[in-house]
Amino acid sequence: MTYKIEFKGTRWYKCDFHIHTTASECFQDKEITAKQWVDKAIEKGLDCVAITDHNSSLGIDEIKEAAKEYGLTVFPGVELTCDTSKIHLLILFDTDKTSADVNYFLARTDIKSEDYGKQGTITTKSILQIAELAQNDGALVIPAHIDEYNGLGAISVDILKKLYSDYGINAVQVVHKEFLERGFQITGNSELKALLNNYYSNPNPAIDDATIKEWYTPVKYALEANLGILTFSDNPHEPNNSKHGLWGIGEKYSWIKMDKSPSLEGLRQAFLLPDFRVKNMFDSEDRPYILPDLWIKSLRISNTTVTDDSHPLQVEFSPQLNTIIGGRGSGKSSILRFIRGVFNRNEDIQTLNDILNDQVEFYKKTDNRTKKGVLTDTSVVEVEFVRNEELYKVSAENITSSTSQDISIFKFNYSLGDWEVEDSEGFIDFLQFEQYSQKQIYEIAQEPNSLRERIDNSIENFVQLKRDRQLLRTSFLEKAATLRTKYQQIAGKGKLQTEIKDIEEQIRKYQQSGISQLLTGREKFTTQKSTISNFMNKLKEKEDSLITLINDFQLEDINYVTFDKIHSDELSLYSKDTIDTFIQIKQGLENQRVKLNKARVDFSNNVVKSQWKKDFDVNQAELETKKQELEKAGINDIANFEKLNAAKEAKEKELASVVIIEQSIAQEIAQKDSFQEQYLLKTKEITSLRQSFVAQNMQDDRVKVSVKPFRNKTDFENKLRSILQRPNSYDTDIDNLISLCFQGNVEQKIKSVRKVFKDILAETTVTDVVISGHFINLVKGLSNEQIDEIELLLPEDEIEIQYKPTGASTFKPLSTASAGQKTTAILTFILSQGLIPLILDQPEDDLDNRLVYELVVDRLNKAKDHRQIIVVTHNANIPVNGDSEFIISMNSESKKLSKICSGSVEKAEIKKEICDVMEGSEKAFKMRYRRYEHIR
Repeated sequence: MTYKIEFKGTRWYKCDFHIHTTASECFQDKEITAKQWVDKAIEKGLDCVAITDHNSSLGIDEIKEAAKEYGLTVFPGVELTCDTSKIHLLILFDTDKTSADVNYFLARTDIKSEDYGKQGTITTKSILQIAELAQNDGALVIPAHIDEYNGLGAISVDILKKLYSDYGINAVQVVHKEFLERGFQITGNSELKALLNNYYSNPNPAIDDATIKEWYTPVKYALEANLGILTFSDNPHEPNNSKHGLWGIGEKYSWIKMDKSPSLEGLRQAFLLPDFRVKNMFDSEDRPYILPDLWIKSLRISNTTVTDDSHPLQVEFSPQLNTIIGGRGSGKSSILRFIRGVFNRNEDIQTLNDILNDQVEFYKKTDNRTKKGVLTDTSVVEVEFVRNEELYKVSAENITSSTSQDISIFKFNYSLGDWEVEDSEGFIDFLQFEQYSQKQIYEIAQEPNSLRERIDNSIENFVQLKRDRQLLRTSFLEKAATLRTKYQQIAGKGKLQTEIKDIEEQIRKYQQSGISQLLTGREKFTTQKSTISNFMNKLKEKEDSLITLINDFQLEDINYVTFDKIHSDELSLYSKDTIDTFIQIKQGLENQRVKLNKARVDFSNNVVKSQWKKDFDVNQAELETKKQELEKAGINDIANFEKLNAAKEAKEKELASVVIIEQSIAQEIAQKDSFQEQYLLKTKEITSLRQSFVAQNMQDDRVKVSVKPFRNKTDFENKLRSILQRPNSYDTDIDNLISLCFQGNVEQKIKSVRKVFKDILAETTVTDVVISGHFINLVKGLSNEQIDEIELLLPEDEIEIQYKPTGASTFKPLSTASAGQKTTAILTFILSQGLIPLILDQPEDDLDNRLVYELVVDRLNKAKDHRQIIVVTHNANIPVNGDSEFIISMNSESKKLSKICSGSVEKAEIKKEICDVMEGSEKAFKMRYRRYEHIR
């Protein structure tokens, strides 16, 4: 069973705001009950409906009552027919209104009660007068089906523009998708004429180009005015039926984003920002938003020095855009510090000493001496996460610091209605989020290459790619070390060859004494004797194997204890025959073993009697006689002659091994070169993936990111200095090498850099670059391992960011931008991709409002559709124009962390807080509005 996780803030509702009931005279089946009507709306998945009977309020109360138990939101309304043009307007009232409120409105439109529900009834007032009257009553006006009969096509363009601009009309109902399509053609559109005539059952007169132009005109100007384009059903009784009925409810609908409790103010706010809060069914048949896989649901803080002991601070979040507002001293940034502290996410601020120190001094146990730290012995900080539609809680207790606290993780069991311990090792690592302060963003802007790791972390399977490259690097270094060992092994080849020649010369002298032939004969017979012995040994091994086989060759009869006697008597006869056969086979094997033994003994006896044995014995006897003769003649070093032969044999074997090693070196060199080439290719693959990712995810009309292969000079210098182990010296030499490397194609020029090192080691004159004698001495003192590292030296990719200033037609390098422009560009970059929660602390600091509005707000609206964002801010553009789904207002008057209120901008108290905290008060805001009113 799937459990729905509740969340705070605005969300999308499936709405049909043009529906008739039996109160409309043209509703075909008058027997339909209010419950059946509501059941149909629920069946079609509608969340919100509006009762808009023709010039009538009579169906409202009954439907509202029937809808209560289903949670269906009902907006009371009416479809009013205006003046002689018979234009239909939908008038919607708030959900707490009743038929009495609609009746009061109808009475002032001159619609008589006896004419309620009649489609032909008209008010004598114009559409402008009706719109003004609705505005005064706090109602919303939505021109109905503006692109068909009784739409807005009958009025002049001037009246149409006036209606759209001056009477609070922010949304219209459109029937035909074709009028919304890009490149729409009015005249000569035969396909559209045929479609429309068929749609309206071939009316008389037929729909022609003039009619299409008349119907399209209100749509055209609605699009130009950026009004909300809505689609509603007007619930026909059946397809192509002009009567109303149950069938059509919800057949057409719109998605509208409102607060948890839909209201007329929610609709008004949605229609003010139709790009972000309105999707008609042509845009999206399904719900336009899917919850992210990972988002922070809440934060609860208790028993700290900055919270009220009797009331723990509980902050809820929306899965989309959350803004935390409040005056100075309200502690709004402290909320983010608690989240960072629980997860010990300080790695990204290690180089930002001020930010790191503030975080460490905040999230620690209170020090009574320094008054630093906000945590006590009983402090508890809890963060609820939603991951893959499951609810988790991370709880920190016994907190001394981020690195010294007891962390427990729980998973909510919906079946039991309680938390259970989540004991999966390392699970907390799955609860990831990104967190940036304005200063962090500024530091990134100063060094855009720091974004490279963020790009890499966003690319699927990138970690494995880097591991593969590291493996190639290790293989190259190992192969280089192996080659050095082999070069050392073959270094004595010439000496070996000389020694063998010397031994051969001494042997030649012995051979002149006449013993050489006898020794040669003995060597031949000794080798032959060894061959015969090997044959005899193999015969013995085979005989032993056969003995082992015979010993293991056993088979017992079946144990018939459990068998019935009739069965055992029968089967035992069969098994006895089989056992007998088995015994015969075993006896046969024994017979064969005896034969093999005899054959081995016979062979041995025959060898002893053979001519070879006689010749062998003759050779041994003659050699012994010859030795005695030579000794009597004074030649006493025959033993040394034998040693020389042995030494020669050993040296020749050693030389043969060296030759084998020498022959393998070519293959080893090829493998080493291959590893180096593969390392380069893998690095280029990494570059290509970065370029593809950036091209797909990080380009827009104001900020452009590019990846330049191997162009990061700073990285090259750092790597080179690291290899040389000289972090602060040889500046001129290293600058010259950098210049050599980056003048042209780095992939090719890096070879020239490596050649410099090779020339120095070979004591060859360096011609490609000016190098000092001190640097030459440094290179000569490098280890083999350092030289190997030079062979793999490659600069990292350069991350280049360009921005387009407001009003400019071309992009400029970020290096030429102001501090605010740099920060805006990087913030735009951060918002341009990523799926995990993003936490921002006052990112708009140092930015002017124009940049915040034009760039940051736009990117926030795009980013929040696929990831959660939590922003601490003091700029009204972010919660208001960024259309924050949930706003938390912190109390700056309290000595402790506390909320004043929370909710969406629909709520009056939220509007007041935004006005007071961010606009300087309602009075100041209205004064600025009046002063700006005639800006054009």
